[in-house]
Amino acid sequence: MALRAATAADSPACFAVFRRSLWGFMRRTGYLPADAPAPDIDALWPPYIEIFDHLAATCAHWWIAEDEEGRPIGYARSTLRSSTLELTEFFADPDARVSGVGRALLERAFPHDHAGHRSIIATVDAPAVALYLRFGVQHVTTGVDMACRPRAITAPDRYDVTPAALDDVLAIEAQLLGHGRPEDVAYMLADRPALLLRRDSEPVAYAFAPSPDGFAGPVAALDPADLPAALAALEGAAHAAGAERLELTVPLAATAAVDWLLGERGWRIDPFYVLFLMDGPWARLDRYLPFNPCLIL
Repeated sequence: MALRAATAADSPACFAVFRRSLWGFMRRTGYLPADAPAPDIDALWPPYIEIFDHLAATCAHWWIAEDEEGRPIGYARSTLRSSTLELTEFFADPDARVSGVGRALLERAFPHDHAGHRSIIATVDAPAVALYLRFGVQHVTTGVDMACRPRAITAPDRYDVTPAALDDVLAIEAQLLGHGRPEDVAYMLADRPALLLRRDSEPVAYAFAPSPDGFAGPVAALDPADLPAALAALEGAAHAAGAERLELTVPLAATAAVDWLLGERGWRIDPFYVLFLMDGPWARLDRYLPFNPCLIL
């Protein structure tokens, strides 16, 4: 095994490791049948090109592990926004697991000596979680995927819904996440439309509608009571755009969203779920649903 710093030219190879690793995990946990065919990496790559380009251009640490023949067998990448270090990806090829490769990658991409906040959105792969918990994070809440076929709906009349601008989103996120990430929000706004909800002329929530590839989120509200209105605006926008499916990752701590989506709108829970691991409950996940694909908050 050899470790080296990755470059933008490594993005396709890292994506292939990501998809093979995820496929192996989903087979091991019964999410996919044991005889499920290997993923078509070339077919899956196009919707991820822009997010991988964004992460390649703005990451803090990005390391790749290669076998003795120079083939990628794992990688780890993190971002630094203000003082918050977030591990965005950590994957190893299921056919080329090497003892110590995970720890070696994490020590470089998610170093112990970082003085600010730390965050990971993790699958429930047991060996990976056991390793993460030795890197200064703890379980804060669990997230589940929820999906629906969008139907016509609008936010209640007491809300004004307009396109969201960069400063609108950053102002709300400053209160919910505690740090600024203008580079991420600018990327999100270029990738998918965003709606701002005002009540009594005051901004109270935002929601990012689906991108052309079908990814939606984040959704956030200063008060959890405003989450249903933001989700209604999101579903209505998805329906108007002709989306056949709408999917969000919902932290179970966001009970206002969970109750409304399941009880009022009849969304379904997908059995795939994730763990939100942080160095403390600094993110207001009772009123924030993350970006999809779920690589960053």
